[in-house]
Amino acid sequence: MKEAFDNVTDRVTKKRTVRNGKRKKNSVRDFFWNYPVLLVRIWNLTSPLSTILLFLILGLGLFSFLRSDTFAEKVSSRELNYYVEGRVGAISTFNPLFTNQNDIDKTIQELVFEKFVYIDSTGQILPGVATDWDISDSGKKYVFDIALDRTWSDGTPLTMDDILFTFNTAIALHEEQGYDTVASSLADVDIEIVDNDTIQFTLPETNSVFPELTSVYIVPKHILEGVSLYEMPFDRFSRNPVGSGPYRIYRSEPNIVYLEASEYYQPTPNISNIIMRVYSDMGKLESAFRNGLLDAVVVPNDERSDFVKEYSSYNSYRLDLPYRQRNLFFNLRKEKIQNDSLRKGLSMLIDKERLLEESGINGEIATGPIYEESWAFSDEVEYATYNPERAAEILKDGGYTKNEDNGYFETEDGKLLTVTISYLDNEINTHLLNTLASLLEEEGVILNLEALTYSQLTQEILATRNFEVLMYEIELTVDPDQYNLWHSLQKDYPNLNLSGYEFSRVDIILEEARREFDKGKRKERYALFQKYLMADVPAIFLYRPSYLYVVREGVSGLQYEDIVRLEDIYRNICTWEFEK
Repeated sequence: MKEAFDNVTDRVTKKRTVRNGKRKKNSVRDFFWNYPVLLVRIWNLTSPLSTILLFLILGLGLFSFLRSDTFAEKVSSRELNYYVEGRVGAISTFNPLFTNQNDIDKTIQELVFEKFVYIDSTGQILPGVATDWDISDSGKKYVFDIALDRTWSDGTPLTMDDILFTFNTAIALHEEQGYDTVASSLADVDIEIVDNDTIQFTLPETNSVFPELTSVYIVPKHILEGVSLYEMPFDRFSRNPVGSGPYRIYRSEPNIVYLEASEYYQPTPNISNIIMRVYSDMGKLESAFRNGLLDAVVVPNDERSDFVKEYSSYNSYRLDLPYRQRNLFFNLRKEKIQNDSLRKGLSMLIDKERLLEESGINGEIATGPIYEESWAFSDEVEYATYNPERAAEILKDGGYTKNEDNGYFETEDGKLLTVTISYLDNEINTHLLNTLASLLEEEGVILNLEALTYSQLTQEILATRNFEVLMYEIELTVDPDQYNLWHSLQKDYPNLNLSGYEFSRVDIILEEARREFDKGKRKERYALFQKYLMADVPAIFLYRPSYLYVVREGVSGLQYEDIVRLEDIYRNICTWEFEK
């Protein structure tokens, strides 16, 4: 073959003799003009080896394509029993011991792990690893019976030691390392194994919200017991965990997680594989959706997700999250923000309905700290509403008068009323706050927007409490307990009293409400709590977000009613299936 190739090359590059006896030089133009002829000659002279080589290259290319994610996602839904879901965001950690606001992380955790107990939309306990329970000693002693028929995805049986290890490690991570963990509120609870299948929690005092505090995912002791508390957040378990749930991770990349049904979980999921694809923005997610790469997407219920309505082959389910709120927290540690009139005036300058409408957000307006449909909500409290005339009067009392010439609120020495809002930099927050800045400028207030990365938010803002106003999304418990958010003992990091709110009367009310089991008496205390908090205005309660779960037709078994958390939609994942 080499000799043939050399021969044809010599022949086609040999200089030609022209009529006058001189040789004509080959130009670049001649080469490109004649190269098809050259290729044909090489093909003929090297046949059949050239034919074999061509088909070998084509075969390798086809094999690579068939093995690629693109091909798999195009045909996998029914043919390969793969379920491909797309999200916008980023992956942080799959270790469920740490408190996490990342919906993607929490979805993976729901698929990989099992909770000690579950909580329904009414606040009632549902079985998890713990299948039965007894409450005694006036609500200070909880005894749980454990189902020891679970197996970790590596084949190791789940034991009582795993359960005790989970709670003790989460408590130690909070107490010794200062991490915000799922057991931060259980530090003063005595936990002990009673016998082979029973565990007991003894509380120092009655706590009506305690069952919800135990709704945590159980982790394997045999995997994590050798990892130091300091290294726990960075251990490989955070990206490649071992759980006892219906699925296990078999491959994890920065923006893709591959899961397969665990061979040890019962009942076996109908869908054998799940691929979770993560996109950096809505544009990339939309492109993947339009190209047919996704069986499902989870998107905010706003104008940016209107593209899903163009496809009749997908069903959309609205997921309202009543216990998730996006709020503006005033930092009461700052002298400027300690001005009561400033906070009250600003709360009356925000037209929440217009804010959501112009932002294209289909959320539900929040009036106060407690969900309006909760039994603890008080309709006798004066909640802040849009009232620019009254706001101007209150701001004037606080030293800010509206300049009729320029339309802005100013101090006596001519300084404009400006407020800086810090926030996590993402598409929703940026769009929402740009709209808010425009609306408030119409009212005479200038907003400075400080966009932050996740690490900046956690390390420079939350850890130090160094902000004027913080827009932050929180998740409430189904129980109306507000201790963690507003009690003065919770004002320092990593606790959740972000505003640094302190009022001894409110502290007492929150403590009493926790200790009380009588719903009527609790309701009375929470009515007082709402009255005091709304009068002090440590925060502006904006809205509760809504999402769309968009899934390809032919996928059945989903249950989307009474969703408490976004990840709850996967609670019955084992019954999902592709219709034949």
